[in-house]
Amino acid sequence: MREQTSNYKMINERPSREFFRFAFPSVFGMIAISSAIVIDGIFIGNFVGAIPLASVNLIMPFITIVWGLILMFASGSAVIAGKYLGEDKPNNACDIFSKAFMIVFMAMILLSIISYNFPEYISYALGAKDDTVGMCVEYLKNIAWFYPVFGFAVLMSFFLRIDGKPSYAFFGLLSTTIANILLDYIFVARLGLGLGGAALATGLAFVIGMLVVLPHFIGQFGSIKFIMPTGSWREIPRAAFNGFSEFLTETSAGLIVLVFNWILISNVGSMGVAAFTVVDYLMYFSLLVFYGVGDGISPLVSVNFGAKKPLRIFTFFKMGIASNLIIAVLVTLLLLFWSKEMVSIFLPDGEEDISKLAISIVSIVWPMLIFAGANIAFISYFTGMQCAKESALIALARSIIFPVTLILLFWYLFGFMAVFYALPVSEICVFIMSILILKKRMPKNLISGI
Repeated sequence: MREQTSNYKMINERPSREFFRFAFPSVFGMIAISSAIVIDGIFIGNFVGAIPLASVNLIMPFITIVWGLILMFASGSAVIAGKYLGEDKPNNACDIFSKAFMIVFMAMILLSIISYNFPEYISYALGAKDDTVGMCVEYLKNIAWFYPVFGFAVLMSFFLRIDGKPSYAFFGLLSTTIANILLDYIFVARLGLGLGGAALATGLAFVIGMLVVLPHFIGQFGSIKFIMPTGSWREIPRAAFNGFSEFLTETSAGLIVLVFNWILISNVGSMGVAAFTVVDYLMYFSLLVFYGVGDGISPLVSVNFGAKKPLRIFTFFKMGIASNLIIAVLVTLLLLFWSKEMVSIFLPDGEEDISKLAISIVSIVWPMLIFAGANIAFISYFTGMQCAKESALIALARSIIFPVTLILLFWYLFGFMAVFYALPVSEICVFIMSILILKKRMPKNLISGI
C-alpha cells in the first residue's frame, strides 16, 4: 500500500511534524559529530599542547579535500535518489546509491595512498615549519588508513535520511561520537599516544558508527540497499555536479584556514595559529548545527520536488531559515558572554597570550553566524531542488570569492587583525545575493518547468 512506503509521510504528513522528524535527528547528529571534534581539540590542547593543536589545523586544508569529495558524492547522489523515491522508483534509488558507493571507495583509496606516502610534502605545502612538520606527518599517516571508512559512514548517513530513517542516521553518528570520546581518553589522555592516538581514535570511532548503520543496507529494512549497478553511469557526473556546492563549501573552508594560517604565521607565528584554531573549533560547532538543519530539509525538499508539491517545499525551506536564525542568536549570546570560559577549555594553564588573542578574534567574527545560518539553508534548498549551478554559485561566493578577496584586501589596507572582519562582511554579501537568486528559483517556478 502507498501508506507503507518510507517516503509517504515526507510527502503527505503535516510539514511541521516532518521537519522536526528530520531536522532534530540531523541537528543532534551534527552536534554529536561536532562535539567529538571539539573534544578532540580539548584532548589535544590539554594533553599534547597548544602547538600540536595548531599543527592539526595546519593540515586541515588537505583533510577538507577528503571530506569535500565525500560530501559531494553523498549529497549529490542522495537528492537524486530522493527524487526517485518521490516518483516511486526505488530500484533507481538503489542503483545510484550503489554506484556512488563504488566511486567514493575508489576516490578514498587514492587519497589514502597519497596521504600515507607523501605526508612531508603535504605538510610543507600547507605551511608547516620546524617542529610542526613532524606533528603533521604523525597525524596524516595515522588518519590516512580510515578515509574509505569516512566515505562509507557519511554516504550511508545521507541515504538513511533520504530513505525516511533520520533517527537511525542519528544513532549512527551518536555511536561515532561516544566511541571517539572514549578512544580519545584511552589513546591520548591515558596512553599518551599524542596526535597519532587522536587520529586513531577518530578513525576507529567511524568504523564503529559505520557498522551500526550497515545492517539497513544489506537487509530488508528500507527501500535503499546495495545492488549490482546496472545501465549507464552518466548520473554519477550529474550527482557530482549537483553536490559540487558541498565540495566547494568544505574545501574552500580549508582554503580560508590556509590563508589565515599564512597571515598569522607571517605576523605572530605559531601562537597566532593556535589562537585561530581555538576560534575555528568554536565556529565549527555552530556551523555544523546549521548544516544539520540543512541536511534535515534537503531530503524533504528533494522528495517533494519529485512529488511536485511546491507549497510543502517552500514551507520546509522557511522552517530551515527560521531554525538556523534562532540557533545563531543563542550561540552568539553564548560566545559573547562566556567567550573567556569557552576559549580556556582548549588551552592548558599559562597560555594567556593565546587566550587573549582568541577572545579578540571571537569579538570580531561573531556576526557571521547570523547570516551563515541563512546562507547554508539556501544552499540546502537549491541542492534539494537540483539547482546545481545556483547552489554551487552561493557556496563558491561564501566560501572563496568574498572571504578570500576581503581577507587579502582588509589585510593590505588595515593590518592583520582586520582580516577577521572579512568573515561577517562576506556572509552579508552572500545573503543579499541568495535572496536575489531565490526570486527566480521559487518552487512553483521550478516544478512548472519540469
